[in-house]
Amino acid sequence: MSMVLQFNAARSPVECSPGKVALTAFALDWFEAMAVAWRPTTQDTVMVILRAHLLPAFEGRQVDEFSRSDVLQLRTALARSCGPSGMARSPRRINRILDVLGQLLAERERQIGIPNPCRDLRRLPQRRSAVRPFSLPELQRLVDAAPDHLRDYVLVRGLTGLRSGEANGLIWDQVDLEAGTLTISAARVRGCQVLPKNEYSERQLLLTPSVADAMARQWRRTGEAGGFVFRTRRGRPIDTCNFARRDWPRMLARAELADRSPEHLRHTAASLMLAAGEAAPYVAAVLGHADCRMLLSTYARLVPDAFGQRDGAAFEAAVRRIQETA
Repeated sequence: MSMVLQFNAARSPVECSPGKVALTAFALDWFEAMAVAWRPTTQDTVMVILRAHLLPAFEGRQVDEFSRSDVLQLRTALARSCGPSGMARSPRRINRILDVLGQLLAERERQIGIPNPCRDLRRLPQRRSAVRPFSLPELQRLVDAAPDHLRDYVLVRGLTGLRSGEANGLIWDQVDLEAGTLTISAARVRGCQVLPKNEYSERQLLLTPSVADAMARQWRRTGEAGGFVFRTRRGRPIDTCNFARRDWPRMLARAELADRSPEHLRHTAASLMLAAGEAAPYVAAVLGHADCRMLLSTYARLVPDAFGQRDGAAFEAAVRRIQETA
């Protein structure tokens, strides 16, 4: 029987005899129990962290032996040593490792009553991820630089903000060209159709005329009931990694645009909609966000120049109109 199942939350720490259980065994059982609720990418990420960092730190310890001092020592060791590439680990990576440790030890607290030593642990300062959306003229250059079978794929992603998995897993049964709607109910992750990222990601989008035109063109390329909307030249669904490593860099080079990941197409859609004056709740719903907070904190500063015009031009024009009528 799994150690996780043996540790019933209703039983006391004494009844559970925590000192007789290896912390490594508890950690592996925790992973097995939790993984069923995680996406495949999350499972892989957590298992890598366990194998590379946490299980070695747990070696030889009983389940009740990992304390606050041990957590701080681990954090120090991660910060002062190099990763597999020979480079220092980023604060973001160290914080991710400590997040997994905190989740694991929180479960230990729930099951056998040992306080979680990661509670109130201060995160290492980290820079915000660089967000560099394309302006509307740049997006058009990128579309023009794309091979024929990917032009509308790039355009649709740049105007709707679909995540890679959502676009790659989109099938024609989710698209109603007559009603002008697109329903996100699945995503393609590592070759498998899975549920979208979260409950807010399941959504229905109204197709704007530009997006509807792009989808109509795509129907003429790949349209068939149950088939994938966007495909490779060989007719297979687009793979996120292959697209990012092969097609995407070539398109950026042809368009003479600075290097950035395909996910910046999502950032592009957000900044373009906000710059056009769309209400923040509407933009959040289109992107599949829970609310407007992340949307505004991430994209509000990127709205100027989204349409390729000089920053402050609209404000200056408004001031001049007032002055002329005074």
